[in-house]
Amino acid sequence: MRKKEQSNLIAPSSRRFTLPKSHILRGRRNFERIFGSRNYILTDSINARFVEFDSDPREYKVGFIASKKLGNAIQRSRCKRLLREAYRLNRHLLSEELQRAEKSMHIVFSTRVNGLDFATVENDMVTLLTKLRSRLLSSNKNEL
Repeated sequence: MRKKEQSNLIAPSSRRFTLPKSHILRGRRNFERIFGSRNYILTDSINARFVEFDSDPREYKVGFIASKKLGNAIQRSRCKRLLREAYRLNRHLLSEELQRAEKSMHIVFSTRVNGLDFATVENDMVTLLTKLRSRLLSSNKNEL
């Protein structure tokens, strides 16, 4: 077997486009807490529900949901895969601000429409992340 060659494409050192498992939201209690809160932002194709809280170890986790109303398992998996990829490429819009704000946040993204293309999902994801960022900034100003 040959050794794996290093890619010629190197991401800028300041920003890595990764989504580690430690940033994925898991557990029934966490999802119940999010759906119990009334904080949400909508776009044409994606919902974002979130909850902000203060905890000593700063947590920033995301989850991805596709309702059974969207179709069979193949279609739901594709929707979640598109959401994850769009978030992974654009998470820097929100994660850097959360680190500065020293807040903990859990977010769940869910699709509202089936059969979307990646460009639409990515555009809506950027819109959601910028709205979440502005809401986070406004809540920080209110606390000062």
